[in-house]
Amino acid sequence: MSIFAKISHFYAGAISLDTEAGRHAARYRRALFSILANIASKGLSLILTVISVSLTIPYLGVERFGVWMTISSFVALLSFLDLGIGNALTNRVAQAATKSHAELVRVISGGIIILMALGLIIGIFLVMIASYVQWETLLKIENLNLLPEIKKTGVCFAVLFGMSIFSGGCQRIFAGLQQSYISHIFSSFGFILGCLALLVAARHEAGIEILLFIVFGSQVFASSLLLLVLLWRKQLHVRGSIAFAKNEFFHLYHNGALFFLLQIGGIVGWGADSLIISSSIGVTQVAIYTVVQRLFQMGSQPFMVINTPLWGAYADAEAHGDKSFIRKTLKRSMLLTLGGAGSISLILVVFHAPIISWWTDGFIMTPIYLVILCGVWSVLDACGNAFAMFLNGTNVIRQQLYAVLIFILLALPLKLWLVNEMGMVAIPLATIVAYSISTLMVYGIFCFKDIHGKLFSNS
Repeated sequence: MSIFAKISHFYAGAISLDTEAGRHAARYRRALFSILANIASKGLSLILTVISVSLTIPYLGVERFGVWMTISSFVALLSFLDLGIGNALTNRVAQAATKSHAELVRVISGGIIILMALGLIIGIFLVMIASYVQWETLLKIENLNLLPEIKKTGVCFAVLFGMSIFSGGCQRIFAGLQQSYISHIFSSFGFILGCLALLVAARHEAGIEILLFIVFGSQVFASSLLLLVLLWRKQLHVRGSIAFAKNEFFHLYHNGALFFLLQIGGIVGWGADSLIISSSIGVTQVAIYTVVQRLFQMGSQPFMVINTPLWGAYADAEAHGDKSFIRKTLKRSMLLTLGGAGSISLILVVFHAPIISWWTDGFIMTPIYLVILCGVWSVLDACGNAFAMFLNGTNVIRQQLYAVLIFILLALPLKLWLVNEMGMVAIPLATIVAYSISTLMVYGIFCFKDIHGKLFSNS
């Protein structure tokens, strides 16, 4: 068979799921489709990120831009509010897909209802907080005339975040089905919509609440449309969905509890960085930190694009007891991520000055040590994400909690102590030190046997 014929067969040929080799090929095919779709989605996301900075900083100013970025960072900070149910739903769907269509319908329908109800409750709760919180204290702003605009932005964020719990759950369902490429196609549509709307909004010098609604809201809207796909494919039943939700609640809450604790740890350790900076040394510093952070996402994000679809593949392989697939895939994933992310980050460190100057029209100047440390962290972050997909897919969750707990106990005190002494540089420095120590202690020493057992047979 020619090389062209082999490639054509891989993309479109029939694959038998009755053999181990066939299941390997099917997982890689679905992962590849998801990677290609995710590349398109992340490429459009990158375009949206670039224009959101270059078009808005000149008229917003550093402080208003910093406020927008700080409130936007609450998406990561509050991601735990889905109680881990979204992540638990991925593994639950992957398991149900190996059984029967009826079981899959019960899991999807019940999960959707649970996330809808949770999103409504969380949305109302956050709107109340946004309406009464003392924003001038929380963000440490200098211009008090911005308070009305900030409060409207906070309320807008609260509504959209409540909706995102449901829309994010739809994405997790397709991840469990190993069909993330479908959700990425819809996300691409959202990014295109966001880019077009942002061009119009920037031309009219829209306020930060409008900018937040465009950038965040376009993704929430696009992901919500996945519900129509589930209905069309008869994988979601409206009738009986309340009963399905009651049956699924225990499974999702029980399995989601570990993901929930893991998310809490991640948020305390990673997601609060912008809030620590703004409350300690001022919101204008958030703008500088955000620009550098987003620059190095160009080094880490491409490999997160590649590795994220492997979660569902690992889960499917775990359900079939296919350790060979898990072992080979993890090795390839880690080597590709380390080499690729390291190379891109090195290039970005060398050429960061002209890139940032062009990107921000000269409004942002960045300390070299901050740039170097963010570059190092982007490589560790990308490799950690690749390893986390293996851990999540094989249900190694409790061990991740140990690692995150040690990370928090080290990183948070270091950040709070050093940020006033060293400024923004303290954030990536503390993160790198704490992450390296916690990862080595847990996965290299304490939980080595658990990891080994997921990769090799016990015989």
